[in-house]
Amino acid sequence: MNPDFDALLRYYSRRDIQESILELAKDREVAVRYGDHGYGKRPDILQYNTDILELARNGATSFHVSEERWFNPLDIQTGMPKSKMNELRSGWDCVLDIDSPYVEYSQITTHLIIETLKFYGIGSYGVKFSGRKGFHIIIPFEAFPEKVGGENV
Repeated sequence: MNPDFDALLRYYSRRDIQESILELAKDREVAVRYGDHGYGKRPDILQYNTDILELARNGATSFHVSEERWFNPLDIQTGMPKSKMNELRSGWDCVLDIDSPYVEYSQITTHLIIETLKFYGIGSYGVKFSGRKGFHIIIPFEAFPEKVGGENV
């Protein structure tokens, strides 16, 4: 068997990994990546820990969740009008994608943005290395006020 496939199966077999992915996937659309073969069908969701392992057994190499939150992600249809999409959306996370040809510049920029968030009292955020030359800063929907300037967020 392929050593990379074995490693993926061991990883996605871990209960803690499954629970973390499942927790993040709640009320979100999930894009399942199949290596160089592209992504799975849209829309897709994860409901059970066994979904993750079964998808990995079928060649899934990674799971990507939307920054958007949905009342029911399975109601999404490709080509749906924006107004209808807005009716289905319950919120979204803010994702800042810091990218530069030089990873050092990305590190410095990410650090400065995090310091700015701290300065303004925003403590709910996450940082993830993108895998190449940048970082993703994620601010969850729950960190935002219900209204800004009288408008619902």
